[in-house]
Amino acid sequence: MKRMLVAMLIAAPGHSGAQALLDFHNNFAFPAGAVEAVAERTYRARLWSLAEDGRLDVDAKLLGRLRRLVAGLDAAVRFEHPGAAAIAWEIHTCRRCGENAAAMAGGRLLIGEEFISEHALSDDELAYLLAHEMAHVLAEHTREFASVARYFVDHGRDRHYWDIQRELDESLAVNLRMSAVYVQQELEADYIGFILGARSGHEPEAMLRMLHKLHANVATAFTMHPSKAERMLRAQAMQPAAHRIREMGIPAR
Repeated sequence: MKRMLVAMLIAAPGHSGAQALLDFHNNFAFPAGAVEAVAERTYRARLWSLAEDGRLDVDAKLLGRLRRLVAGLDAAVRFEHPGAAAIAWEIHTCRRCGENAAAMAGGRLLIGEEFISEHALSDDELAYLLAHEMAHVLAEHTREFASVARYFVDHGRDRHYWDIQRELDESLAVNLRMSAVYVQQELEADYIGFILGARSGHEPEAMLRMLHKLHANVATAFTMHPSKAERMLRAQAMQPAAHRIREMGIPAR
């Protein structure tokens, strides 16, 4: 597996880093087009509602900052996952919307202004946050989650994607039964995001600072995210490899 190459970067100083380190699979139950069509409708409806209330893209400076960081990360995306070159990343911000950071299939991102200001994220920290969200898109986590969910809902293997997604949106019980999948996807997004951020030249220690800030005031008794301890431990273990990846940058092809 290509993920083994991360360990090789630590053990083999002469490694050129000329090949991608990430591996993506595509053996899901539902067509990508079906997932992206639902995401597109949902995203446009949310943006329209926010715009109607004057809460969309209010802070032009923050929006420009986010778009610049996404553009920088996209170069790493294209190197690590050439098949994702067609993704047209779209990012917007919202004010007083109860949003933290969210990603939808097809490269649609939405970031809450208060979330960024509350955590006072530097550019490097913010880049790793964005890389984590972009990782969800690259790994097609929405499509994967719905594919797994077929086994947790009635007659799941006979239902269309939109029907499965509707039940996921409405049923807390189903989501709780699938909490282990949530945790695994978050850890995978951390891993992919760490590599994308380092490839783009961002300081690896910023990933640790970002995770510390995000978990500083979060109750852990009831959450579908990994614990702070687990995320920090994994991020710390990745530090040597991340520094090597940062030094190599994006090799010319």
